Amino acid sequence: MRKVAAICLVFTVSLAGLRAQVGSIGNFGSFGDVPVEITADGNTRFEEGVAVAEDNVQIHYKDYSIYCDYAEYNPETRDVLLVGNIRLYTPKEVLTGQRALFNLESKQMRALEFSGSHSPMLFRAFNFRAMSQSEFRVRDGVLTTDDNSKPDFHVKSHSMRIYTDSRAVFSNSTVYIGQTPVFWFPYLFANINNSGFAFLPGYDSRWGAFLLTAYSFPLTHGVDATVRADWRSKFGPSLGFDAVMKYGKNDRSYGNLRTDYVFETKDVTTVNAPGEPAETKTTNRYRVSFQQRLFLTDDIYATADINLLSDVDFLEDFYPGEFRIDPQPDNVISLTKWDENYTINLIARWQMNDFQDVTERLPEFVADFKQLQFFGLPVNYDGETGVANLRRTFSNNPSSGETGYPDYQAVRFDTFHQWSLPKTYFGWLSVTPKVGIRGTYYSQSGSFLTPSGGDTAIDPVTGLPTVINPSYNSTPLNNPSAKLQSKGAVFRVAGNYGIEISGKISRAFEKVQSRWLGLDGLRHVVQPYLNYSGVYNFGPGPSDIYQFDRVVESTQLLPLNFPQFTAVDSIDTWNIVRLGVRQRLQTRRDNRTYQWFSLDTFMDVNLDNPYSDGPVSNVFNVFGFRPVPWASLSVVSQLPVTNQGFTEVNTSLSFMPTRDWNIGIGHRYIDGNPFFSDNSQLSFSTYWRMNDHWAFSLYEQYEFDSKVLQYQRYMIHRDLSSWIASIGAEVRDNQGGDREMGILLVMTLKDAPRVTLPLAFSQATSPIAPGN
Repeated sequence: MRKVAAICLVFTVSLAGLRAQVGSIGNFGSFGDVPVEITADGNTRFEEGVAVAEDNVQIHYKDYSIYCDYAEYNPETRDVLLVGNIRLYTPKEVLTGQRALFNLESKQMRALEFSGSHSPMLFRAFNFRAMSQSEFRVRDGVLTTDDNSKPDFHVKSHSMRIYTDSRAVFSNSTVYIGQTPVFWFPYLFANINNSGFAFLPGYDSRWGAFLLTAYSFPLTHGVDATVRADWRSKFGPSLGFDAVMKYGKNDRSYGNLRTDYVFETKDVTTVNAPGEPAETKTTNRYRVSFQQRLFLTDDIYATADINLLSDVDFLEDFYPGEFRIDPQPDNVISLTKWDENYTINLIARWQMNDFQDVTERLPEFVADFKQLQFFGLPVNYDGETGVANLRRTFSNNPSSGETGYPDYQAVRFDTFHQWSLPKTYFGWLSVTPKVGIRGTYYSQSGSFLTPSGGDTAIDPVTGLPTVINPSYNSTPLNNPSAKLQSKGAVFRVAGNYGIEISGKISRAFEKVQSRWLGLDGLRHVVQPYLNYSGVYNFGPGPSDIYQFDRVVESTQLLPLNFPQFTAVDSIDTWNIVRLGVRQRLQTRRDNRTYQWFSLDTFMDVNLDNPYSDGPVSNVFNVFGFRPVPWASLSVVSQLPVTNQGFTEVNTSLSFMPTRDWNIGIGHRYIDGNPFFSDNSQLSFSTYWRMNDHWAFSLYEQYEFDSKVLQYQRYMIHRDLSSWIASIGAEVRDNQGGDREMGILLVMTLKDAPRVTLPLAFSQATSPIAPGN
């Protein structure tokens, strides 16, 4: 091509006005002190203050580059008129078209016959408008995430609104697989993190035959809604509405709403005459859950966690995944004032579902003071003070084992203050003695009286033996026959004292080098530590105080320090020493310190421990080993030292011997714990990418005690260009004579929200099944 002329125009807007110089190279200031550079191979000129360029036009401004056949640039409005073979490169998009008006400052655009991409989306349109860098509006457009010349699927829509950071909204749209239309939608919504429409048919032993459907759409700006219509042959139809909300400054506030209503139909066996059908009754079951965090100011926010359930079995029946994690969801709202030095909370908690055991707080006020220097002295202070109207309300559900217990309540005022003196000696030895005082007032106190004698008879209602004409003794143990003895107001004072000592020594081994193990030098860091914690209770013990915030059964050690120890009502005299040593092996990787190996070993010496009968605790080991990115091993164990101890070992191993093969092995073992059943469970998973098109995966879970392969899942995966098709089977053995079997078919888009078209026989692993 013959180069006729070249012109570079640089514009500046100043308070003195626009100054221009025309020549082969013009120098003008620019808005934002960034030049706008325009070059062309053809005719260039100024017409009434507008720069005109023709033939192989190139425009560069900041991170934006534009190429076209013809351009007009207005330095006053910042508008660029582009005509012919347009290519617009932005930091995130590539846009092409034939005619467009683009504003370099606001990034707004109007265009005809335009196409573009914003990973993973590709689109083309007859009429295109860019309202901002993250919002596009399209008329008569086509959208896909398949970058093939003949895409496997696309959506053709009369109008689109594309929000590149969140969602796309379509009106009067048709979904095509290849060139075949398969769905028409008057209104269609696609979220980057959630497909617009999903359905799941299948069969489950608990549900029977079922069909789950969900449709997602934007309700208003910042509110994405989902409507669900489900049917289960054993439970009947159900409807649901969900909403995910983001709002407020920088979308810091958020909320989640989930509702369900089940028109349950049950067959009830009656005493009708032989041959008559069983009666059918309908029981309406429901669930309303709402979680929110609302920032009123930058340092004041309100939170809510509300869960209304129709019955104790709702979550287990319809959301088993949620039930396994949190079988008794809470109901609490709070208002928090946060500061670098303190936090103030106003809390309300109540028993919304009468089949749950709940400690109500109506209300509770707590001021928590973080550790800070005490009036300029080399002493740190921390503490907390709170007042609460507490009521422990027991469940009315017989299966909980707590029905029939009398409720109790009290107003509690609690204040705690602690001082510590951190010191470092010799540059490696840290010593922190501490002392504190706690005072707690209860408007009411008391204990349970349980039967200790009397005659035994059979209860005519339950058929179980019961004590008649009993005598009673005072004990804090709960019992269905327990009586509550009130003892009036009490005030308890407890003092705490202790010392924390830790050291740190290290040695470097620069000659240790291993490419295979990822070692570029090695540093061994050893940190022995000791934590002595003592408490002296000057007042009544836990057996004479209503237990609201109490110690519960766990396999882990209790915190020794305050305020981390939160079981305020279970505080009693103790003297405990926690001994341990942390070891770390560190190396260099990517110019950073990399944790190659870690081991934390510790145990408690119980000089006086009201929560444990043994003289010492188990020995705990927390082990982590990640030598290379493709292999890791973690082991968390506790081993007994005395006859009162128990054994628990949890192991997880993951490695990837080749780029196409990944293996995971896990094992959980517990034996001899008085509160938890003995268990030994092995899990194995693998994913093997056989070639560019086929892969295989499996997951198995074996229970050693019952000698049962508890769960099996086998899947074959086929890469279909922009789709991955997976088909497989699963078997679940519930060890009660109930075995679930199923077939799974899943279609997944690689670069778009997941669309599931499964034929499933178990909702436990289905892609859109609730609670999983």
